[in-house]
Amino acid sequence: MIEAEVHRQLRAFLRHSGDRLRRAHLGDRLWPHHLTLARLVARALRLRRGCVLQVTARAVWQHCYGLSYLLPALLYPEPVLVVVPEQRLATLLHQEIPELLSFLAVTKSVQRGDRWPVGFTGVLVMSLEEWVAAQLGTASQLLPEAVVTLIDGVEELPRLSQQHLTCEIGAADWEHLKLAAPTALEQIRHTYAQLAHQLFQRPSNPYGDYLLAPLERQLLQTLLDHCSATLPPCWQQLQAYLGQPDTVLWSRRHPTAGYFSLYSHPLNLRPYWQPVWLSAPFVLIGSGPDAEPPLAYLQHQLAIPPQTTVKFSSDRHSEAITLYIAEDLPLPNTPAFAAATLRRLYDLIGRVGHQSVVVIVPDVPLREQLATQLAALYGSRVQLDTLSDQPHPILVSSPTFWLQAAPQFPCPTLLVLTTLPLPSPEKALVSACIDWHKQQQQDWFRHYLLPECLTLLDRLIAPLRQDEPWVAILDRRLTERTYGRDILQSLSPYNRVSDRALLLSPIEVATAKPF
Repeated sequence: MIEAEVHRQLRAFLRHSGDRLRRAHLGDRLWPHHLTLARLVARALRLRRGCVLQVTARAVWQHCYGLSYLLPALLYPEPVLVVVPEQRLATLLHQEIPELLSFLAVTKSVQRGDRWPVGFTGVLVMSLEEWVAAQLGTASQLLPEAVVTLIDGVEELPRLSQQHLTCEIGAADWEHLKLAAPTALEQIRHTYAQLAHQLFQRPSNPYGDYLLAPLERQLLQTLLDHCSATLPPCWQQLQAYLGQPDTVLWSRRHPTAGYFSLYSHPLNLRPYWQPVWLSAPFVLIGSGPDAEPPLAYLQHQLAIPPQTTVKFSSDRHSEAITLYIAEDLPLPNTPAFAAATLRRLYDLIGRVGHQSVVVIVPDVPLREQLATQLAALYGSRVQLDTLSDQPHPILVSSPTFWLQAAPQFPCPTLLVLTTLPLPSPEKALVSACIDWHKQQQQDWFRHYLLPECLTLLDRLIAPLRQDEPWVAILDRRLTERTYGRDILQSLSPYNRVSDRALLLSPIEVATAKPF
């Protein structure tokens, strides 16, 4: 069977290339699950039966498991579609696949493309972004049915789906609408003026986005119904979304330029993905918070049907963090929280000395305030949502910026989360999602806010899971709320230290009782 051959060949390859792989990925240790994941992929290929395989966020960040699905795909005698995130393509095509082909001495054809070549029987490599666009667009017929598909980075599908399905209306689109419907010129100008007047009168929002009120949606609906015969494509898409109950419509103001943009997309992705999973066997590989069943939130979001699911646990020896939880600070929604947080940041930064520090502040006003106050003491070491060549930087960052910047940032000695990264209801999209879950009579906190928080937290900490760096969480809700147990479980493996650890030497901290 192919499982036995895959096991034999991969074990031989790991022995042959072990030193190089250890240097590239996990220092003195290889990823411990190569052979198991490879056998599961080989079994899925042989049986043409899908499965869901959950790896840790650290494994995704370092991408130390690619060999485990590439080798079975190359040994499998039938065609295979391999889908990976765009940033993985170069390494996969120019390093990993050539090395495997050379070692295995196989002649299976490998091509890179965004559609299936006629009569092709090899391995086609496609970016995740191209595959999503094909499945959710009009190009799905360019991909053959029934070809086994391996998808790496499945955790990115919700974000990419939202991006692809988003309809954006900018200033130029209003001009195009005037050209397309010259008989409705006055109505277009009147509708735009009314929307602009109402949107710019709203109180400022720190996140810069605003849900459209029912009256504002009705203004647009009336205009588009009047012009429906000659609408440009983006306006046709907006008109279709306005007629659906599970879509969101929000705006972003551009005060200096004097205009606004509109954005609309579905809140429920399940109808879009449900037919996709019926078209072929899929091996889905990705990361997510520690939950049962594996990747449960993602499977629900994307309507992935029940199938074999396997979770590969963290390696305690190489992925544990030292976790500090500030249980004595005021709650984040109290006036005293900002000043108390600043004092604790002084203590923590002083504890690690002249080392790299990252302070993640989800709240926008608090982020700017803390950056200013830290810069008054630490000077140019402090950077706000930007990278510099400063030695031992103190980066004050939003969660989004840290996810983008982490590959270029030296692994920090200390990462501080001022608050849990729960989605803020002040954001238009979050508010709309909460309302949608309420309409579905679902527990919007357990079905939406908490899973989003766990997923984000998992990714924020992934770059630090080496050499036991410090992670400090200054939000006492972690120990006072019932959902704190779920968050602590998702942070595992960790060695927890108390407030007293701020006064201990590094040797004493290293001997703290693990959790």
